[in-house]
Amino acid sequence: MTFENWVGIAGGIALFLYGIKIMGTGIERLAGSKLKSILEKLTKNRFLGLVFGIIVTGLIQSSNAVSVMTVGFVNASLMPLENAVGVIMGANVGTTVTGQLIAFNVDSVSPIIAFVGVMGMTFLKKKPWNNICYAVTGLGMLFMGMMLMKKNMVYLGQEEWFCRLVKSFEDAPILGVLVGTVMTMLLQSVSASVGVLQAMAAANILSLGQAIYLICGQNIGCTMVTVVASMDGTKDAKRTAAIHVMFNVFACIICIVLLQFLPITRWIESLSPTNPTQQLANANTFLKVGATIILFPLSNLLIKLSRLIIRGKDTKEGLHLIHIPPKGFGSSAVVVSAVELECDRMYELALKNMKLASEAITTRRKGDIDEINTNEETIDFLNREIAMTLVDINRNGLGEPEARAIDRMHHIITDYERIGDHAENIAGYIEHLRDNKISFSEPAMKDLTTLFGKVISIVERAHETMKKPHELPLSDIEASEQEIDDLVEAYKNAHIARMEKHECSADTGMLYVEMLTDLERVGDHALNIAEAGIGKL
Repeated sequence: MTFENWVGIAGGIALFLYGIKIMGTGIERLAGSKLKSILEKLTKNRFLGLVFGIIVTGLIQSSNAVSVMTVGFVNASLMPLENAVGVIMGANVGTTVTGQLIAFNVDSVSPIIAFVGVMGMTFLKKKPWNNICYAVTGLGMLFMGMMLMKKNMVYLGQEEWFCRLVKSFEDAPILGVLVGTVMTMLLQSVSASVGVLQAMAAANILSLGQAIYLICGQNIGCTMVTVVASMDGTKDAKRTAAIHVMFNVFACIICIVLLQFLPITRWIESLSPTNPTQQLANANTFLKVGATIILFPLSNLLIKLSRLIIRGKDTKEGLHLIHIPPKGFGSSAVVVSAVELECDRMYELALKNMKLASEAITTRRKGDIDEINTNEETIDFLNREIAMTLVDINRNGLGEPEARAIDRMHHIITDYERIGDHAENIAGYIEHLRDNKISFSEPAMKDLTTLFGKVISIVERAHETMKKPHELPLSDIEASEQEIDDLVEAYKNAHIARMEKHECSADTGMLYVEMLTDLERVGDHALNIAEAGIGKL
């Protein structure tokens, strides 16, 4: 075994891993616009979660990506823990597709596959063709990495120390499990780990009886990515990771016990006696499918165990994000959906402050101004965090629907933040009135109450228009915004008339005009939000 052979194995693993990564990225970009609708289906019931977990992982070719994505869904409150169980199990089954692909001996055409993909990426710039070619390139690189590994692992089989190590796996199953676990933790991909074993099998230096315990350990090792991703998440996100660990540990135990009493290895070998690569792919598939058949009916038990392991409720204090997961939670589609929920949170806080300010004019409630100021701090915090998240997402390749959603959110968070600012300004004017024990005239109070009602209504309808741009016409918002402008103009003229008749003081008059201006600006921002919803901005 020469240094060049070790370099060849390392290069093959690197090429294999990168091929899996870019193939999955290409397919994810291709399906990115569908992920939100898929997510809605996932949340319906556990069985659908299982089915879609298998399908999505089979396409993306990475159980890590789907499992981490699921933790992100749960962390962002986009999926309940009960339905995440099915997705986790489905992801474990779906990842076996990679091994089945590898079992097809396409060494001779793998460079051609990669070449076709690269040429397509170079000359086909339009989506979805560019994304398809991106995935094809990854597939070709995956096969080329496999070819490079097989070529150099033949020499590894000539090393006496390695042969003794491999033989010990069959005699000491726990050692095989431990080595497989560490192997996947290092490679960060169960598909790649199984691929390495298949390369060894193709080089005739590893039998199925020796490899099957390694596969059990590899499936445990892949859960570490999910555990790491959940560390900064909610309690339910941590429970999702715990369920992933428990599923694979229990699957490993079941497999080891059955292997001691049933001739499972001989049966798998009989299905493809001349193809050791196929034998390992089948073993991995049967292990995952069998574990799912046994453990899926016990999903509720796994959930209860996860709640025993991860106890208590989330008790976050101070300014914090509720829906946007920490970096590393997988797909951009997860983050886009989570950001939309945080935008809704900004809207709710801004609207609440407008309503609190409206009530504060006529009703003095203890702590109402402080509540407005606290909400405004949260709005400012959300504006900064959402903006930074949108910039981060935009660095990744995105489908057209996601790109439009990000552009829209860039606009609306600014408008929601400005609405919050105007509500805070009005609260400041009200506090000044209270501190100096002065008040508006009765006509001015009546006008402000009317205008507040109009402004709060347009903000609510603008948000609805933004959410359902094809159901609510923009013309209604435009008419309401013009009505607010007209009312403000009329109220200012009436105020001047009252000033001339000495019916109100200069101090209250100045505050009154400032409030009218703030309310008029809120109407302008509401129109901006509606226009962003239909893509006019």
